Amino acid sequence: MAHAFGGVWTERKLSVVRRYLEMYAQALKNQAFQRVYIDAFAGTGDRTDKRRETLPLLDLPDFDAVAKGSARIALEVDPPFHRYVLIERATRRASDLSGLKSEFPSRNIEIVNDDANDAIAALCKQINWRSTRGVVFLDPYGLQVTWGTLVGIAGTRALDVWVLFPSGMGLNRLLTKSGDIPQEWQETLDRSLGTKEWRSAFYRTEEAPDLFEGSRSKTVKDANPMKLEKFYLDRLRTIFPTVMNASVRLTNSKDQTMYLLCFACANPSPKAKALTTKLAGWATKA
Repeated sequence: MAHAFGGVWTERKLSVVRRYLEMYAQALKNQAFQRVYIDAFAGTGDRTDKRRETLPLLDLPDFDAVAKGSARIALEVDPPFHRYVLIERATRRASDLSGLKSEFPSRNIEIVNDDANDAIAALCKQINWRSTRGVVFLDPYGLQVTWGTLVGIAGTRALDVWVLFPSGMGLNRLLTKSGDIPQEWQETLDRSLGTKEWRSAFYRTEEAPDLFEGSRSKTVKDANPMKLEKFYLDRLRTIFPTVMNASVRLTNSKDQTMYLLCFACANPSPKAKALTTKLAGWATKA
């Protein structure tokens, strides 16, 4: 039996992505573009995947994780994409993904056993984006997606991206209350957010009373869920011409935000902006 870690929020995430892919496929079915679907953290392709692993830089116990199932969802979409690129760094899970080729023999499936950031960087350079359009699903457990990967996707001017950002599970956990953050964690945040501005955005200095000196400066954490969301969406807007106004909040049983499911489109044309905004809006009403 799968661990409850996946829960309702996983179903919500998959429902949104499924609806978007279905509408996207219908909207572009009569266009001359080649359509590509890129799944950067494909797992095994199954809905449940027994795993035992500790998330990097997160104080979480091992668990039997619920696999995302996004690869299978994409393969079931009709009309199909012309090409599916399923990326999985773990060799065993990448091997398991190969079973989808026999299950979906009519689909053009490519399994890439590599780091997601490296694989996407290569794809962004290799594919002819003048004749190709596509959707990328970035669904990490933690802060594995680098800002450089998002910059590469934006540079294609052809891809739509759904990115799962761990605002509660990653960002907020690394923002210590005291502001005394280990150097490794600081570098992770710099790499994930593409800026050092989070330091001033999420911390402020206050004058605190001191018995002997009268007052002293104190660093205070200033980061609530809404502020974390606004910061990340504003960061996306620095590189993408279209970013959905609000993310899909994925919460736990206590209504605490764990992840933000964010949408952005790299195509700068007004027609693409209008279409993708409409489709993303419909998808999030699932």
